[in-house]
Order: sequence, then structure tokens, then C-alpha cells
Amino acid sequence: MGDATTGVAGREVGLPAQIGEVDAPWMTAVLRTSGAIDAQTSVTAVVSEPFAVGAGLLSQLYRATMTYDGGAGPPTVIVKFPIDHPNQRHIADSLGFYPREIRFYTEVAPVSKVGVPKVHAALMAEDSTDFVVVMEEMHDCITVDQRDGASWEQAMASVDAMAALHASWHESPDLESLMDTFPPMLNPGYLHGLPPVFQHGWPFAQEHAGDLLTPELVAFGDRYCELLEYMLTTANTPRTFVHGDWRLDNLFFTPDGVTVIDFQISGIASGVYDLAYFVSQSITPEVRRGREDELIDRYLAALASHGVVRDRDEVVHQFKVAVAQCFIYGVSSFPSYDELPERSRDLMRILLGRAGQAILDIDALSALPS
Repeated sequence: MGDATTGVAGREVGLPAQIGEVDAPWMTAVLRTSGAIDAQTSVTAVVSEPFAVGAGLLSQLYRATMTYDGGAGPPTVIVKFPIDHPNQRHIADSLGFYPREIRFYTEVAPVSKVGVPKVHAALMAEDSTDFVVVMEEMHDCITVDQRDGASWEQAMASVDAMAALHASWHESPDLESLMDTFPPMLNPGYLHGLPPVFQHGWPFAQEHAGDLLTPELVAFGDRYCELLEYMLTTANTPRTFVHGDWRLDNLFFTPDGVTVIDFQISGIASGVYDLAYFVSQSITPEVRRGREDELIDRYLAALASHGVVRDRDEVVHQFKVAVAQCFIYGVSSFPSYDELPERSRDLMRILLGRAGQAILDIDALSALPS
């Protein structure tokens, strides 16, 4: 893992519309700007292939393999474009997801306690949300399929890493200047934009995954939108920078810690939101069940090691409410179920199933207004 942001290429190199336009001259400009190759080295050929198909529900990933003349450079990089599925793109655009990642890599990462890959380019069109990110391909690290779930040791490492990020921004006055891109949890866009997303997905979730929904979960889903303002308010403070999509597909485990990718859903909220999302959707019920208090205590201890002390009762309440709120992740993509790759369909069912099980196991619904 290198310095994430030194010499990140922007619009000056030009924005390719699709992977076929990621050619040798463009990649040469990107890698020279990022410092990955010197001025005497050129990319002579780029061969791109789909990468981690189905791992992301909002983006397309490719692995680009380069050959060089005049010197050496990275053998491969990962290239990221917007998703090309209309429903998924609409979700991303309506909630302002794509600009967040571009700004994160160019402005936020350098001053955050979080491990990220070396980013060679992060740029977005001026007149649309078309974008491209070029980043280091992570080698010599352990990755875990989201479908398999984290081990207990990986869960502990993840909690430690997120606590370091949250502590570095805890109630920082600099958060205010980020809010035009990274909204607080309670904001008009979410308050008015999330209900249609949930309402659109809920019938499809019941159609394709009704076997995973108990009567209690169906009743909760039917009330989700009327409870949303309470859930958003609960997760809104104390303020810190949250990743928003802290799950296994976005984590790389190394002996030195955890490297994190995919900051499209990042925002400003209570850090407990990241904790609840990770615990409810990236750990199998078999590993998680009955040990939620240990995870909360680990998080509190990690925060304290960075100088941030939180009230445990407040954190437990926020955790329950946020686990309930995260039910939307397992619901929102179901309108695309029939068109998405098999891995994406499997992942959607798994996320919904785990979210529902977590809600029931910790009695999250008891923390919501009746």
C-alpha cells in the first residue's frame, strides 16, 4: 500500500467514457502524474478485463494489465467506472454517491487514519456524474468473499480500523466544510430520497426473498419509511466521518491492519452506523450471534485508545437502531434482481438475510418507536 493521494491525476488527463478508451497514451499520462512511472517510461499496451464481477452493486471494475517501454511500472491497476444498470445508476445519482469517492481520495484520505490503496487517478466530468478511478491492485493481502463472512479475528481487526477512522474525525470542526459533498445522516436528500428507494425495492425483496422474512420483519418493512426520520436522527450525532459501506468486499487484510476501498456512500454521522452495518451484514449469524456486546466493547476500547470516549448505553441504543436502518441495503437493489449477475443475486439475498437475522437476534425493533 502506497501513499494514497500523491500526484492523483484529475481532469487534465481526460475522462474516458468507457473501458475501451483506457489506452496506452491515457494510462501513460495517469501513471506519470501519479509518480508511478518516470518521464522516460511509457505504457505501450493496455489489456483490460472485467474484475470482481458482481462484487459491487454501484460500479463496474476492470483489471488493466500494462506493458512498458523505457522502464518499469505497476503490472496491473484496477479501473472503476459507474454502473451501467439503469436502476443502480439512478440510486447512485439520486443520492449523490459518485462525487463522494472522488473527493475522498483527493482531499479526505490524506488527513484520515485509514489505510487505502495508492490512487493514480480520480476524476469526474464537469457536466455529469461520469467518473473514473484508477487504483493500485492489492496484492499480498487476504480478501474474504462477502458471502462467506468474516472470521472473529477479521471482525476484530475491522472494528479497530473503523474506530481509528472515526476517532480521527470525531466532532472535528473541519467536518462542516465537507458537508456539501458528504451529507450528514439526517439531511433532506436522505429524508425524501430514501423512502422511494425502499418502497421500490420492498415488493421485489418480498417476491425474490420472502423465505428470509419473518412476520416481524415484514411488519417492520411495511413501517420502514415512517420510522426513517427517527433512525436517521439517532445515527446523526456525535458527528464523525463514516465510510457508509464498511463490508468485506471493500476490505483487504494485511499483517499491518486493514486497507479499505469504495468510499461512494461516505458521509457524516455517528461512527456506530459503520459498526452496525459491518456487524449485521459482513459476519455470519453463526459467528456473530451472542457476541454483539464484545464487538461493541472492542469498538469503545479502540475509540478510547485514540482519545475518544463514548457513553456505552448511548452506543448500544444507536447500534440497535442502526442495525434496523441498515435493512435498506438488503432491499434497495432487488428491482434489478433478474438482470444482475448470479453473484450479485446471491449477495442481495445474503445481505437481506443477515440484516433480518441481526435485527431479530439483538431485538433491534424494541429500540424503535411503537
